Amino acid sequence: METSLLPPSQRPSSSPLRRRQLAMVACIVGALCVVAISSWSPSNSLGLAPVLSRTTLQIRPSTAGRNTRVSARANSHWMEKLGAGAAAFGLAGAMSMGTPMPAVASEYDVLDASGPTTGYIMDDAPCLQKGSEKKMNDILSYLDVGKGYKLDVVTVRKLEESPDADTLASKMLDKWSNKDKSNSAVLVLVVKNSEVGLAAGDNFVKALGEDKAASIAQETVGYFANQGRPNQGVSEGVKRINAILTGETDPGAPEIKEYRKERTYKTKEETDVARGASYQVVGALLLIAFVVPMLQYAGYVQKD
Repeated sequence: METSLLPPSQRPSSSPLRRRQLAMVACIVGALCVVAISSWSPSNSLGLAPVLSRTTLQIRPSTAGRNTRVSARANSHWMEKLGAGAAAFGLAGAMSMGTPMPAVASEYDVLDASGPTTGYIMDDAPCLQKGSEKKMNDILSYLDVGKGYKLDVVTVRKLEESPDADTLASKMLDKWSNKDKSNSAVLVLVVKNSEVGLAAGDNFVKALGEDKAASIAQETVGYFANQGRPNQGVSEGVKRINAILTGETDPGAPEIKEYRKERTYKTKEETDVARGASYQVVGALLLIAFVVPMLQYAGYVQKD
């Protein structure tokens, strides 16, 4: 069993779970202070309401209203400051002891990056699972070291400067390819509108094939992204690229299921025909309801 030899003052700080618990306690204490202070008023605490009312009756009318208003304003101002201070204390405690919130991602973060943040992948959206990201990095590492083809993957939430995904992919290829641009490529997925871009050098395109590149971008990555599964789309796209560049059989694009939507409403012509038939039925019933009793009545009269 290992024993720490450091003095208490130099030992590592508490675990992240302990810090989050302290942050939660600080937030709760701050909120309770604000609620308690905002609900307290001098007129109904410590049993002073009767005393204040009796004292007010003994003050002359010319000064009672003014003194009471000044005292109320002073108390209210003091209580507001104290409540704001308690809220600020709780918020500061949560920010200092809790886990910091991640910054909002944008296209500019990608453009400013000198390279992918995790291996060959920059999940700026973010939309990739950690397990899938690790598997893809293993595949891309083998593709780079073993076959000499470098593929970087970028996901971004939305575009803010580039007009389309292909433009962003070309920018990142120029920036990240270094000297061997001919054997490099960048795959970009814009999650907001499921747009996919693939920019590659000459040798990369020749080995992959333009038709296969278009199929991977649109029929694999874009297809799954459109269904709300961007993680699966990127993973399957990387697998297809790896299979083609390593000489294996391309698994191909997923089978696209087309759902035929049947019409559940009637057209105007069908409605008019049904309405005409209804009118005829109602008219016939009304005619029978009037004519049959009259005929019966006429028969009774003739018999009499």
